[in-house]
Amino acid sequence: MSHTSKDIIGTEGSELDGKVIIHCITSSISCFLAPQISRKLMRHGAKVIPVLSPEAAKFIDPLIFEWATGELPITVIEGQVEHVKYAGLSEEKADLILIAPITANSISKIACGIMDTPVTLIAGTALGNDIPLIMVPTMHEVMMNNQAIKENIQKLRDMNVTFISPRVEEEKAKIPEQAEIVETCIRMLYNKKLQGKKVLVTAGPTRAYIDGIRFISNPSSGKMGYSIALEAWRRGAEVQLVYGSSLIQPPGIINDAIKVETAEEMHNKVTKLIQENQFDYIILAAAMNDFVAEEIRDAKVSSKEGWEIKLQPTEKLADKIKELSPNSQLVLFKAEYKKSDEELVEIAKKRMKETNADFIISNDVSDKKYGFESDFNRVAISFKQELDEDIWFEGSKLEVAKAILDSI
Repeated sequence: MSHTSKDIIGTEGSELDGKVIIHCITSSISCFLAPQISRKLMRHGAKVIPVLSPEAAKFIDPLIFEWATGELPITVIEGQVEHVKYAGLSEEKADLILIAPITANSISKIACGIMDTPVTLIAGTALGNDIPLIMVPTMHEVMMNNQAIKENIQKLRDMNVTFISPRVEEEKAKIPEQAEIVETCIRMLYNKKLQGKKVLVTAGPTRAYIDGIRFISNPSSGKMGYSIALEAWRRGAEVQLVYGSSLIQPPGIINDAIKVETAEEMHNKVTKLIQENQFDYIILAAAMNDFVAEEIRDAKVSSKEGWEIKLQPTEKLADKIKELSPNSQLVLFKAEYKKSDEELVEIAKKRMKETNADFIISNDVSDKKYGFESDFNRVAISFKQELDEDIWFEGSKLEVAKAILDSI
């Protein structure tokens, strides 16, 4: 492996540490994006071995993949019997086979058991050995609509092959965003402690309008809630995210995320979701408004006028959760300002008792290093059971999310 390739291993996370991924590439025009996918997987800790079909090797020089991964790309099956070595019963077998991009031709060959290229041979061998297989189709939209292709995709789904849907633009099924491909690989190989669980997460700030265009809010970025939602999804959970008016978009991999604007909207949406679904975990990480204006002006108030605004407390969402869903594990967040560690935990535990929450995460947002908009956090994790000691954790918000989910 080249020094350049070694230098990037694990630079964005350790989720794929020790994992070997065979990255297969077939002859789509999208294959020029494949080296970036390989390197992104490496940035999360994986060892990546590239495999190219003969036609793909005409589209893109295999030497690019050697530079990208530090591994010699496989373009022909030779004396090492690479398909058995990496997809058979060998001790060197891969943890995952990713074919990105894959053409209609290769999909059909693999579905029919034809193994006439290094890619189809490795994929066919993997299917006989229960090695996870992910395929990312790219082709013209009319080809995706071909009934034979649809049937072959379904046939492979029935063999437990995972497909990542392409982006359909300009009548073409284009390769999805790099992050979606990499996150799907992570979820496939990650710990499955939340497999089959339903998790509701709230994130970000809400707004309390005072006139037609002005509102009261807070600097919450949503990063903490987003990190929890992503980490829960990686662990196999079915995640429902409800988020407020953050300038940062939530992880694209979280399907059907619901955006709201005001605390009332978040309260109503979460309440409705809880009434319609049984969630195993409800994690309230949003920084909802504590106050709303008693009177909201319909128009824009002139800046030349004096203006007195009277605020009243909002209804607390956390107070309703256990009443609506007593069997859910309730996780609250409590942000305080310029409090000692002892005061912080004491206030949090009082709030935990008031709401009958199972866990509460408290932090002091006065320190800009760990404040709302920071990528880092320092939190105390407190438990309903008095015998459990509080856990203090400091790190990136994704690392904190991992610690929180490990704790609960």
